[in-house]
Amino acid sequence: MDDLTTRIEDLVDLSLLQRLQDTFAQAMGVAAVAVNRDGIPITETSNFCDVCQMIRSTKEGLERCQKCDAEGGRIALERGKPYAYKCAGGLLDAAAPIIIDGQYVGCILCGQTVPDDAHETFVQDILARNLPLGLPAEEFEEAVRKIRPLPRDRFQAAVEMLSLTANHIIENGAANLAQAQLLREAQERAALQAALQETQLRALKAQINPHFLFNSLTLLGYTAMEEDALRTEEIAYTLSDLLRYSLRNMATSVELSEEMEMIGQFMAIQKIRFSDRLESEIVLDPAVAKFEIPCMILQPLVENAVIHGAEPLVRPVKITVKAYAENGRLFLEVADNGCGMSPEVVALIESGKFDGNSQSIGLQNVFYRLQNEYQSRFKVSVQSAPDEGTRILLSLIMQPDEAPAVEATLDGKPHLSAGLGNQISLQSIETLSVVPVAQVSEGRGYSYEQPLLTPLQ
Repeated sequence: MDDLTTRIEDLVDLSLLQRLQDTFAQAMGVAAVAVNRDGIPITETSNFCDVCQMIRSTKEGLERCQKCDAEGGRIALERGKPYAYKCAGGLLDAAAPIIIDGQYVGCILCGQTVPDDAHETFVQDILARNLPLGLPAEEFEEAVRKIRPLPRDRFQAAVEMLSLTANHIIENGAANLAQAQLLREAQERAALQAALQETQLRALKAQINPHFLFNSLTLLGYTAMEEDALRTEEIAYTLSDLLRYSLRNMATSVELSEEMEMIGQFMAIQKIRFSDRLESEIVLDPAVAKFEIPCMILQPLVENAVIHGAEPLVRPVKITVKAYAENGRLFLEVADNGCGMSPEVVALIESGKFDGNSQSIGLQNVFYRLQNEYQSRFKVSVQSAPDEGTRILLSLIMQPDEAPAVEATLDGKPHLSAGLGNQISLQSIETLSVVPVAQVSEGRGYSYEQPLLTPLQ
């Protein structure tokens, strides 16, 4: 397993994974940890409850928990999706597999909770399973009763968010692996230069996901600390839709109408955070609604407007997003009346010379992706002034079969008819359900009075 452990560390940014895991655990009100396929943690534990800390403080309890984590990941691998179960300690847990380049390298787990509709039954079962470990009875029971019960639908929501987090880890690891492999091959054969450029583009695309995912989950965590449920639940479900959109479409083109709808969901989350300090306007010309663009092109620009244009100010800020066609060109505009930028920064952006820090990574990736996709057909214009706001205008020449047709109306004025872009069918993501283990595999050297995993009732 040493080689595989090294590969995990080489392919996955563990510091980023740790931050995502910490924020996820805080926001969803569950514990979380990432483990290798033997159940050994590769991250620090997040939000672990006192009960599990006490169980793991014993040699037998720690060994049992690690074998249980390994078994949960293995069953999730067999099922091809996150798996929810009652762990060996008697608590609700869930595991999502991490598979990179066809290799199962571990899983990410969340849980350590009890359902609110069977609280006392779970409490008694936890005591019966773990007091034989030699734990102090009164102290352990007190810790068990302090576990905050979780509604089953909230636990299921946490399992779905766990799936999205695992998918991000897989996407990031696969992109890093593909880039490293093609870099080595390119050194040996110059003929692979085109493949190398494609891999670099894929890596740039993959960078947008963790950047967006971490910022959004951080917001979720902050909101969870401020209040006790309703707004947090609204954010969680809206964010789930956004992440689902991002993860399923990252390598595809999408219709402008779908991209703009996603921007509306993103702004809905930000309005919960900023309240009356943030306004938004989204304008989509119906003539270009079906025009296809690379997925997640506008979101980094809108996120920059929120973070750098609106966040530092106490006055209200309005963000406007527009998509329209003029004279055979498609125009994508993101504007705000916020902080603005200096002429020097504007000149650097327009020239494509970025400063290399994390604040410009979203903008840089958008420009590189559009340049790679449309080459000389793509142009960018930036207008900004300190305390007056910023306007970023992306434009590209549409091919004859992409451009909306101009039709005459009764008043003699031309207007644009709907574009003809190819529609794409998006595979629906299966709604996760809490499912029991049909049969735990035998012959793996486990011998406990209680099985490692038990079905949920």
